[in-house]
Amino acid sequence: MDKENRAPEAGSTKASSSSSSARARKPAAQKSAAGTKRSTGARAKKAATAASDNEELMLEDDDEVESDQGGAEEDETILVAETQFEGMGESEAEHASAPKGRGGKKAAAPKKAAPAKKAAPAAKKGGKAAAAPDDTDDVLARGMDELSVPGEGVSPREKKLEKQLEVTKKALAEMQAAHKKLQSLRSTRAEEAELRLREIADERQQAAVNTIAAYKAENDALRSEVSSLQETAFASPRSKAARLESLRVQELERENAALAARVDEVERLRGEEQARADKDAAEREKKWEREVARRVKEATAVAEKELVELRAEVSTARAELSAEVAHSKSLQQKLKATPSSSSLASTSAAPAASSGSSAALAKLQDENERLTSHLNLNEDLTGFAVHSVKQDDAGAVYTCVLSDCAGTTGSLNFKLNFHADGTVGYQPDVDPERDAALATVLPAELQKYMRFQAELSAEFFKRLFAAVNKVKV
Repeated sequence: MDKENRAPEAGSTKASSSSSSARARKPAAQKSAAGTKRSTGARAKKAATAASDNEELMLEDDDEVESDQGGAEEDETILVAETQFEGMGESEAEHASAPKGRGGKKAAAPKKAAPAKKAAPAAKKGGKAAAAPDDTDDVLARGMDELSVPGEGVSPREKKLEKQLEVTKKALAEMQAAHKKLQSLRSTRAEEAELRLREIADERQQAAVNTIAAYKAENDALRSEVSSLQETAFASPRSKAARLESLRVQELERENAALAARVDEVERLRGEEQARADKDAAEREKKWEREVARRVKEATAVAEKELVELRAEVSTARAELSAEVAHSKSLQQKLKATPSSSSLASTSAAPAASSGSSAALAKLQDENERLTSHLNLNEDLTGFAVHSVKQDDAGAVYTCVLSDCAGTTGSLNFKLNFHADGTVGYQPDVDPERDAALATVLPAELQKYMRFQAELSAEFFKRLFAAVNKVKV
């Protein structure tokens, strides 16, 4: 079925044309000999046979179209013999033009040879094709012979075949174009370059393999030569003594290496022990230094506290002395300002004045004692004491001490300078090393100079007292 639409090869084309020509000449001779004797019934019978053949061929053509489409998808090359159906058309035209009677045979003979001549070049080109036509070609040729009745026009079957031929030629052209395109895409420059690079890489790899094999062979030869030389050398009596001496030397070298390793191990252990001893000594020394520093710090803190207390006592005594001196001066001035009426009166008034000054002095002493007791009570309750008061151009400067009531943080020494503009300057005396406990509880703003309004003194003292005594206010 597929071979009707596919083009047969050149040899098959030639054989088909020759068989078709032979079959065409035989019916033509028979028709010319008995042309006048054919009846209308014979023609009707042939027409019926041709109609049935046409229907069978149409069904076969439909199957052939499907098979051709499947073959085209598989990239099969379809070759169409252009002389197969053309020869049949020419033979049918000769039958149609040939006159009935005696001249029919002579007129048909020369024209029947034309397809054979056209098929000759095709037969030369396709020498490898099969020589015998298949059964499908015989059926087609037989149908064409039956349809080529002189005096009749082109049959529907011939039209169908011509259309099928055109479709086949068109499909052939498309497949040839696709084949050329695929053939051009089959091998590109990049693929050729890759193939060349593969060849070069294979050559280099093979050369490297050959070189390695040569080196291995040479190495094996050298090893075998060295082994043979060693065997020859050890076979002689002198070489045996040298060998024993060499073995003794090697043994001594091994012993020496073992002793050296032992010495290194001992040195390493000694170094570790020395390092451990040095570390322990350094730790003991640091510990002793810390202990000495702590003791010195404690002694210094006690001495400073005693010194502060002594300074406070001295300042208090000086303040009392100054007050007494000032009071005495005032009394003396009052005595000098008192007028004397007579010597008697002065004599009698002198004891009275001395007694009056003694009473005033006693009164002042009582007042001083009362104020001192008040200050001592205030100091005992709050821990706040004023050591000295100094008056200068900037204002009054009070040297104060605020002690911790619990005795854990120590005392804070500071100065308060009351300026004329209504502000107060606060200057603390805090040493981080000396007053370590106080520095940890005292805020950073209270460890440096600050200045505030005089009306905020109560708030300032409240914050300072809370910080030193570690209480929340």
